Amino acid sequence: MRRHDLDWVSLIAGLVFTVLALGYLLVAVTDLSIDGRFVWPVVLVALGGAGVATAVKANQREEQQFPARVPADDQI
Repeated sequence: MRRHDLDWVSLIAGLVFTVLALGYLLVAVTDLSIDGRFVWPVVLVALGGAGVATAVKANQREEQQFPARVPADDQI
């Protein structure tokens, strides 16, 4: 089986939803409460951060494969 690159969006999305589920489980078992106004913004910010991390990583990988060409002195 061929090794694949780490998918940051999937990893962070899984972690965010796991933490969210554990938070609601904690609320159901204890007397704590979660303010619902903050749930969706936190989820969206975390997924946006994962998207930015993936874009930066893809850009770095592309720059390593195709380095920028510098024109020679006689081609200027």
